[in-house]
Amino acid sequence: MAGAAIEISVKVDDREILAALERLQAQSGRMASVFKNIGEHLLRSTQQRFHDQVDPDDRPWQALQASTVAAKAARGHSPSILRARGYLADLIRYQADDSGVRIGTNMVYGGIHQFGKKTSPHVIRPRNKKALSWPGARNPVRSVNHPGSNIPARPFLGISRQDKDRILEIIADHLKP
Repeated sequence: MAGAAIEISVKVDDREILAALERLQAQSGRMASVFKNIGEHLLRSTQQRFHDQVDPDDRPWQALQASTVAAKAARGHSPSILRARGYLADLIRYQADDSGVRIGTNMVYGGIHQFGKKTSPHVIRPRNKKALSWPGARNPVRSVNHPGSNIPARPFLGISRQDKDRILEIIADHLKP
């Protein structure tokens, strides 16, 4: 997964989950099914964040700028944050095996939205016409030097407190009494 991903494995940085995974490993040795169940849960949880427009700690994502809202409306895209056409949310995947579970997206811009970034300066040229024009412009122009945009981090990947509790339940379900 090239865009953005989180990983839960025996390297997880949560002592409670790590201890439960170690107990399960000692008991059965087969971990793929528990990691698959964890992956399914994290997939649903991550997709719900796109719907709720919140990060893993339940904090709302930074609102869109008015110009972005207007541009999305002009293109007929959803006014929701990180939801132009839905590709990013729809392309969240997980991979599970005996060594762990990885969840993320192969969309490169997923990393930009997860972590935030300033885009590079670039030249904007018309695609279908000879010149660019917009409300407030003095004249149509052949190109515009764009200074780059500051895209704020809007984390969608991560483990919430509710996710942690559910992961512990999943592990407990796999542990034999």
